[in-house]
Amino acid sequence: MAEAKNDLRVIKTRESIRHAYLELLRDHSAKEITVTQLCRLARINRGTFYLHYRDTQELLDSIVQELVGELDAVIRKYPPQELKDNPFPVIYEAFSAFARHADFLPFLQQNGNPELLDKLKELISEMLYTEWLPMHSEQKPEDYPYINAFLVSGITEVFRVWVQGGMKKSARDLAALIQRLALEGI
Repeated sequence: MAEAKNDLRVIKTRESIRHAYLELLRDHSAKEITVTQLCRLARINRGTFYLHYRDTQELLDSIVQELVGELDAVIRKYPPQELKDNPFPVIYEAFSAFARHADFLPFLQQNGNPELLDKLKELISEMLYTEWLPMHSEQKPEDYPYINAFLVSGITEVFRVWVQGGMKKSARDLAALIQRLALEGI
């Protein structure tokens, strides 16, 4: 199976399917996109599509998982202690990673696809709750759920507003803003 994943034909077919799906997302919600539309635009037959994906939801899930995987790699790259007083590097790198997908991220988010935001919330929440909050000994553990909810909601809402607004603000400016708000307040 590893050979098939590295086969250039497989890679090109998957890219073609993804590209067609993301094109269709520009005008349709994820629920409206059919395999027939996808195959027509990707110039493949239905059988070829089903060799790679069970349905359009699995395709969407794989795109979302890839984006979340990028964020996870960024988060895991930095030791939590290194970020205690300066979370800027991880925030900056995360928004930079998403900025590289500016061609389709707004469409993925705006057409009724809560999957990405939900997955981001889970990932950020896990990192904050298990790694970042325990380093702040001045915080009471019984307050962790509230602090976590506040930070996760703030970060993901900034992400949502940024994407919805066309991703015009730079990753650097957003990282500086989030760091300031997280560490100093308004």
